[in-house]
Amino acid sequence: MCIMCVQIFKERMTVKEARSALRELVATTKNDEELEHYKELSKATDDELVEIAANSQPE
Repeated sequence: MCIMCVQIFKERMTVKEARSALRELVATTKNDEELEHYKELSKATDDELVEIAANSQPE
């Protein structure tokens, strides 16, 4: 789970803020697994982004 997903899930970050942060995360990550996750998020609609964030939380 990424920090951005946690922040969205806890409603500490709006989807608009997440979209802005996502561009920076994609540009700075060197981890392939994280990059794939961020690319998935960037392709998601706003509702899908919130759903992905909720589904990525530990049980």
